[in-house]
Amino acid sequence: MKSRLFLPGAFTLASLLILIALGAWQWRRMDEKLALIQTIQSRAALVPQALPSPGTTFEPEALNYTPVTFRGTFVAAEAHVFFSLAKPVNGVGGPGYLVIQPFRLEDGRFVLVNRGFVPADKKNSFVRDRPGEPVTVTGVLRLPERRGPFSGADDPAKNIYYVRDPEAIARGMQLGRITGSRLVEPYTVDLATPVPPGGLPMPGTTQVNIPNNHFQYALTWWSLAVVLAAIFLIYARQERRK
Repeated sequence: MKSRLFLPGAFTLASLLILIALGAWQWRRMDEKLALIQTIQSRAALVPQALPSPGTTFEPEALNYTPVTFRGTFVAAEAHVFFSLAKPVNGVGGPGYLVIQPFRLEDGRFVLVNRGFVPADKKNSFVRDRPGEPVTVTGVLRLPERRGPFSGADDPAKNIYYVRDPEAIARGMQLGRITGSRLVEPYTVDLATPVPPGGLPMPGTTQVNIPNNHFQYALTWWSLAVVLAAIFLIYARQERRK
């Protein structure tokens, strides 16, 4: 009997360890997501502040999701970051693009501004900001996104990107010809105001209420572990009777 149970037992044990580890990982992710949600909601109520001064060192996480305000001009180069919305933005959902445009600050630095969302079928039909026209911008500072194993491959030739990485987007735009040695500031800004004529792109894309389903995911993995253990025990009992 022991020989007949060895392989099923080894498979069950390995599977149990994997399922338990996946549940524990989701539990840790739940704590991380709760901390992130608390940070976003607490910083959303802050008064917009100026961007970090040139040459100053700052802790990136301390500024992530912080409201900011600055003045300068948009430049002509433009990129589209593709993504699919799980929930509508201002009543409009479905697949679409974030419009990323370089912005020249009054002190000469450049920052990439996420002007907002446009539906996929209107990617080329919205009103562009006129380069060279001074404007005061308010928005939310965002750190670069990390490229994951399932992120799509950027296509600079089509001006489409799948990860909000300011340096990668700036290189694709060939923004170095304008800015010199340093491409852009190491963050992006989600535009809040001003709202463009016609409403496109739709600003205010920062998610404040981020879904947190990691508790359910953890319970799912651990429940599967319990079910698998029960199935093996039933199988082992039947083998003993034989």
